[in-house]
Amino acid sequence: MVLVALLPGGAVAQPGTGAIAGVIHDSSGATVPGATVSVANEDGGVGVVSVSSDVGAYRADSLPPGRYRLEASLDGFETVVRQVALAAAETAINDITLTPARLTEGVVVTARRVEEEAQTVPIPLSVLSGNLVNDAGAFNVNRLKELIPTVQFYSTNPRNSAINIRGLGAPFGLTNDGLEPGVGLYIDGVFYARPASATLDFLDVEQIEVLRGPQGTLFGKNTTAGAINVTTKKPSFTSGTELEVDYGSFQFLQVKASVTGPLARH
Repeated sequence: MVLVALLPGGAVAQPGTGAIAGVIHDSSGATVPGATVSVANEDGGVGVVSVSSDVGAYRADSLPPGRYRLEASLDGFETVVRQVALAAAETAINDITLTPARLTEGVVVTARRVEEEAQTVPIPLSVLSGNLVNDAGAFNVNRLKELIPTVQFYSTNPRNSAINIRGLGAPFGLTNDGLEPGVGLYIDGVFYARPASATLDFLDVEQIEVLRGPQGTLFGKNTTAGAINVTTKKPSFTSGTELEVDYGSFQFLQVKASVTGPLARH
């Protein structure tokens, strides 16, 4: 897939191609500058990102005929998604109205195996967004303990690792290969049973939930002291790539990459 960044009126149309253009307004009718408009061919091949101008106008040129997915977004507004059919040499006009995001929108968690707002969950929990985790450099459980109170992580080597919450979990000794953990580590609902898995680095994280207290009713055994529930980002039909490179003293080098996009045509 080819990704092209466009500004309105910034490209010359090629013969046989079309364009998608329009103006973005808010619910009061005022134009909205700075909105991101993504145009993706549903059959693959072309992806365009445009930003609305000072007068709210956007335009994506040089688009082959076909069906396109149009997505407009801006912080503070609900995302708008449309399907557009484009013919050869046609300029499809699609004006978009963005509505303010709901004021009741809150943090959604899955602490009780269903999606619900964090404030309605009768469980002591802390929630960290993926952006906060990345900004703080908390790339594993060991760094996570610096952001959330009552969480402790002990590790002299991957085999001898333990997560504790409120001082409870697994004893820290010379080896604990055969000991069952007291704090469950779940990534996308999958339980990681061995202590060595607790040292793995987080990748493509959407949200991390730390549940304090016994969670055996919903999470089963190994959650006597609590559970850590890691949710990764969902795949997207809009192709994208993220690359992170960290370096530091003592020859420290860490590289992470993630790719998302459609695997097959509809």
